[in-house]
Amino acid sequence: MLTGVMLTLIAVFSFVLVLSFLIFFHELGHYSVARFFGIAVDRFSIGFGKPIWRRTSKAGVEWVIARIPLGGYVKFSGDAGAASNPDVEKLEEIRAAHENNHDGPNINDIFHFRPVWQRALVVLAGPVANFILAIILFAGIGLAVGNQYYPSNIGSVVADSPAEAAGFQPGDKILTLDGKDARNFSFVQQYVMMRRNTPIEAVVDRQGQEVTLRVTPKSTEIRDVVGGKSTVGSVGLGLANGTKPIRENFGALGALSYGVSQTGDNLASIGTYLGRFFRGKEDGKQLGSVVKIATVTGKLAADTAVADVPFDARLKAWALRMTAIAASISIALGFANLMPLPVLDGGHLVYYGYEAIAGRPLSQKKQEFGFKIGFAVLLTLFVVLTINDFGYVMSMRS
Repeated sequence: MLTGVMLTLIAVFSFVLVLSFLIFFHELGHYSVARFFGIAVDRFSIGFGKPIWRRTSKAGVEWVIARIPLGGYVKFSGDAGAASNPDVEKLEEIRAAHENNHDGPNINDIFHFRPVWQRALVVLAGPVANFILAIILFAGIGLAVGNQYYPSNIGSVVADSPAEAAGFQPGDKILTLDGKDARNFSFVQQYVMMRRNTPIEAVVDRQGQEVTLRVTPKSTEIRDVVGGKSTVGSVGLGLANGTKPIRENFGALGALSYGVSQTGDNLASIGTYLGRFFRGKEDGKQLGSVVKIATVTGKLAADTAVADVPFDARLKAWALRMTAIAASISIALGFANLMPLPVLDGGHLVYYGYEAIAGRPLSQKKQEFGFKIGFAVLLTLFVVLTINDFGYVMSMRS
């Protein structure tokens, strides 16, 4: 039997492995496109703080693993820091050295001297790499185990529930929700959960006739797969007894299509939730940061380790669970990095967009001010999300 210490080590190992892998792939996106354009790179770091391992390649790139595995960066020649903000004094020195000796430093190797479209592609490559990785991971799951889902055949309608008020009946087969294909009951559950207090138009098959119903999910507190509480929408529908699952097996192309659709669905869900949050329809408590990611990843890994099945089955289940959660986090990481804050990739793209339109870069003073504001906003957001995280962790014990 595994001890508490062993389970903790498994949980920590799983979290660090997943997060480090995602960070590496994100930074590899930046690095690969930069090297494709021949841009000089000084450092590729996984983590922040003091290095615990470092190696300098023949190309002069310092590869680093640092103590704090909660991020990473690619530092280009001429950068002032990990956020790729320009070091003005150093750039002027490089330019002056080049003007005095054309056989000296090559300014064409410097990121900040490259055309704006190249800089934009280098920055965009990080989030895009995360989305590509998610597609690959979901495709891998589809290829390994396929996909299994239950058809939306209704067997029970809870008394005094929104579903009963809307006119749902046992035997109904849900066809669409707001015009979207809803023959997969998992889709129905997810769609309803994200639309509390919001009317949904459902079309059901009732004994061969299409019937249109209008239902409004009510707020309901539930526990998720690891035991954390959250408030979601609920209508009070249950599957028919004896409903057999539908299983899909994929070849290579089918698995790739599955990976694309899963990634698209995850992105749509993030967009839907954030849209509802900014319209005041969600409280934002489902948003989390590193503490929630660590908790969920670690709990899933630990639960898998103590499952009452043979070791090889546990190992396979662990690999599938870590792959699935890595794919979901990769999408969230890519999406978050596109936020228009100057310290993030999205903020750099805003600066480059201005430069492309105005024909000149934003003044250095304004860029530095933007970086300060962006850092302050990011720090505030981190504090708020961490409070959410601890609330979530505490809910697992109540």
